[in-house]
Amino acid sequence: MADKSSQDTGSVLLFHAEVDDDPAPIGDSEDRRAYDTFLKSRPERFEVDAISRIVALQKEFPALRCHIVHLSAARALPIVRGARAAGHKLTVETCFHYLCLASDAIPDGRPEFKCCPPVRDAVNREALWEALLDGTIDCVVSDHSPCVVELKKLDEGDVMGAWGGISTLGLGLSLLWTEGRKRNVPIGTILRWLSENTASHAGLGDRKGKIAVGYDADLVIWDPDAQYTVGLLLFNHLMMTECGLRSRKKHFSSKTS
Repeated sequence: MADKSSQDTGSVLLFHAEVDDDPAPIGDSEDRRAYDTFLKSRPERFEVDAISRIVALQKEFPALRCHIVHLSAARALPIVRGARAAGHKLTVETCFHYLCLASDAIPDGRPEFKCCPPVRDAVNREALWEALLDGTIDCVVSDHSPCVVELKKLDEGDVMGAWGGISTLGLGLSLLWTEGRKRNVPIGTILRWLSENTASHAGLGDRKGKIAVGYDADLVIWDPDAQYTVGLLLFNHLMMTECGLRSRKKHFSSKTS
């Protein structure tokens, strides 16, 4: 997977951090429409074990840059903190849906809430917020994963058989602002998670991620108090249905001088 040639190149290895050494098939008695069936099929252990292996890899190749995409399991956070304390070059992202949703409130037969790794419970969600605020998690992304409606198996309500992905690319600022201000998170902090840190991670920190002379003018005109409901008619393919959000924004781009 990696060798000495992978070190000191400026490249980053990205990991979908789930591993199952002993996969168990879903039994005939399990309810394929129940969100809990899906949640049990991908426990936090999958992420914990995978991230432990990644950190072990970094011990062998200490100059290797590694990045965990779409972290869901808060139980893996102590491993991340330990790796950082040891000086390993490990960065982590989480996603809008993990910070805004909780498995406790997901009804059965609603495959639109399926993604991999899964949305977990409210306690897990709050631990992810704490990790964002203390810097353990570096940034927030969409992990945008659209599909045609048929693949989501909405009519059958088959959570286990449905496409595993949530599409939030156009909703991130609204989602994070709505949830962030419940926790007294200022907009500057949210923008650092969404823009500055992501630009830096991608090697674009010298021209994106902030409003400054010479930087790309990726600007948003935004009403932080406007409210709207996201639904199928708004986005043509299924997003996060019936979520109350607070935002109205228009986008444009030009070059600063």
